[in-house]
Amino acid sequence: MSASIIPAMQRLIAILEAENSALEEARIPDALALLPEKQDAARTLEQEVSAANDRRENLCPCCPEDDEAVAREDSPAFPYRDLLEQMTELGNRNGELLQRAITAQKRVIELLTSTPMTAQPQNYGNQGGYAPVTDRPALFVSKV
Repeated sequence: MSASIIPAMQRLIAILEAENSALEEARIPDALALLPEKQDAARTLEQEVSAANDRRENLCPCCPEDDEAVAREDSPAFPYRDLLEQMTELGNRNGELLQRAITAQKRVIELLTSTPMTAQPQNYGNQGGYAPVTDRPALFVSKV
């Protein structure tokens, strides 16, 4: 990885942390305001990784990767592993929080747009509670 990748990763991590914080506190407008910045940071990181890969291929296009270099990258001391793990964790949490926010927003919209239930007519039965509409007792009985 290139040294220019580290600041790009740190920037994306900072944005994900801010967005996750806003989503956890249900500050949806604040989270939405971070979306363009998050997209720009992700695009920048993608460009930096692509440029680093291109530079690596240009240095020695005929040499296959040696096993020692691959082993170094897989070691726990690999310097970028912490940033990668942190970014992965934040990204996963961000996805969960976004899904929860979407579900909550859908529910609010359903509640706001649903038609109200028709009011039950107020029929009091002989026990003092509401009587079903079909079982209305007559108020007056005519013996004529």
